[in-house]
Amino acid sequence: MQNKNKDLFLIHATGMDRSGLIAMIAKVVANAGYNIIDIEQSAPHGLFYIIMIIEPTKNSIDKPIIYFKEKFKEFSIGTELNIWIRKFNGSRRKSLKSWLRFVFVGPDRPGLVASISKFAGKNNANIHRMNMISRGEIIACESLLDISALEIEKTDFISGLKTLGEELGLQIIITSENVLSKKVRKLAIIDLDENLIQIQGFSEFFKSFEKNKEFDKFIHNIRDFYSTKERNSHEIKQFCISYLNGINPELIRNIISKIIISPGTEELIRALKLMQYHIALISSSISIFTDFLKEQLNLEYAFGSAIEVSNNKLTGKFNENLEINLKKKPKLINWLAFPS
Repeated sequence: MQNKNKDLFLIHATGMDRSGLIAMIAKVVANAGYNIIDIEQSAPHGLFYIIMIIEPTKNSIDKPIIYFKEKFKEFSIGTELNIWIRKFNGSRRKSLKSWLRFVFVGPDRPGLVASISKFAGKNNANIHRMNMISRGEIIACESLLDISALEIEKTDFISGLKTLGEELGLQIIITSENVLSKKVRKLAIIDLDENLIQIQGFSEFFKSFEKNKEFDKFIHNIRDFYSTKERNSHEIKQFCISYLNGINPELIRNIISKIIISPGTEELIRALKLMQYHIALISSSISIFTDFLKEQLNLEYAFGSAIEVSNNKLTGKFNENLEINLKKKPKLINWLAFPS
């Protein structure tokens, strides 16, 4: 046989999953004197599929197509497995590729996957794998892209992807990684809104333990607080927290324990866990609240700002060493992503 090293073949098969299918196909390939140089296989929802590229060796048989078709026909009778073989005219898989993994999460509706796929294709990014979970009104989809042939800058592609996500009402989490590494850690970090402590929330809070005079004072003072100058979120938070001075922490915990977590949030967490993500909650809101969410949602990590306690009473001030701010957030994320 001439130019054996150039005679590559592509085998692909689909059918219902059962044990021993790969071994059966691999045995036929080996008996024909061929070597497997690339393989990809999966069995989602009990449906088996495999793609295999093979090359001849010095011991390979003549007329391989006829041989393989006969053997694969025999398999089909006993396994209901559909197997095809043809000449492979493409190139071998590149040894080094540039990968981009991202997860999009949000309200489920028709056309989401189509829109994401269209954007990827338009920029010559190849979708290597997609794993989607839809529960109730929430969809979570993990995608692995080969961006080796990207026609624009990677940063521009990511920016465009996130913009598209906003238009579709999706949250997009980007993770670039070596997909063959065994040390890859799948981590989803949820950063709660900076301004969780709002006047409406404090209204219900004070009514919960009949501190209406304090609430009236709070409303009056915060109007003055806003009218003097423009305030940033940290100043607003410090002001609101000051009204917790003298309160028993257990009272706060009892009130927070009555919070009802929306089904959509629970479905989001459940979907990410099914994708084997570790979930970390990082928020500048009070740690009593983030601890409650960690317990209720069964999160791996939760970080919030701790309020100082003196004589079993809250002081109304954050503990400077345990306050989550813009400087500490990146350090926490780095520690979570790359634990020692």
